[in-house]
Amino acid sequence: MNRHRAESRALYLQDLIGLSEQWKLLVGARQESFEFATRNALIDKARSYDGSHLSPRVGVVWQPVPAHSFYASYSKNFSPYGGRGMISVAVEDNAVYDEEPQVSRQFEIGTKSDWLGGRLSTQVSLYSLELLNIRYRPDPDNDPFRWAVRGAERSRGLEASMTGRLAKSWYVRGGVGLQQAKVTQDLTTPANVGKFKPNLARKNGSVFVRYAPESPWYGELGVTYRGPIYNAIDNLSERSGHTRWDASVGWRAMPWTVTLAVTNLSDKRYWRATSMPGAPRAVLLSGSYVF
Repeated sequence: MNRHRAESRALYLQDLIGLSEQWKLLVGARQESFEFATRNALIDKARSYDGSHLSPRVGVVWQPVPAHSFYASYSKNFSPYGGRGMISVAVEDNAVYDEEPQVSRQFEIGTKSDWLGGRLSTQVSLYSLELLNIRYRPDPDNDPFRWAVRGAERSRGLEASMTGRLAKSWYVRGGVGLQQAKVTQDLTTPANVGKFKPNLARKNGSVFVRYAPESPWYGELGVTYRGPIYNAIDNLSERSGHTRWDASVGWRAMPWTVTLAVTNLSDKRYWRATSMPGAPRAVLLSGSYVF
């Protein structure tokens, strides 16, 4: 018999400023206020929580030549009400509110380039993503309305991607990712500090090659790799990585397009997470008509 109400109001401003032919500056900010309220009709009790937060964003781009540009950026975001993922507040007298929101901060630098006369594009970036004021329930069974701050986490990594045409009728798309997602603060279990987060691979990658001649027929073959993942925060055991092959063949003669796609071509058995097995081989036949 609870009625919940969530209201959010925000003002977002952003401006891209051209300082010169080679330099650009991006400045933005989002000011948001929010309010959550709950009323229980059975006991005629109501409670509410409100707050506000400023999320800035700033970036700079240097483009010395038209084909290559370098950038750096910083942004800060938040999840109101402590990042619980709930849109309500409890009316119980022993309910504890989170005074500070869950905050994330991201730093990133990178480069974007065009090659082969603009036919191939690449991007490389380094990033650091911090998640602060992470909330948890110390005793959800006996005291479900009490929340506390557990700590913070940080992910650092490198991402690289490419897409475009390598030669006549041959196209490629793919990328690689290296990341280290670790616990930087844990008030409940200090021994977890410095440990890798579970269910997150430290290495990822994929590459797909498509052959599309002038005829209506085309085909694509690709491979996706995901490295080993730790099963739990103690990092005592891990699941091995896996490689999955996908393929597709299609026929396009406007206005018709017909595609036969096979996912997990070799029907490999693998685990996406500690309790989530990967999908077996799947075949999908699709068709479309453009009016």
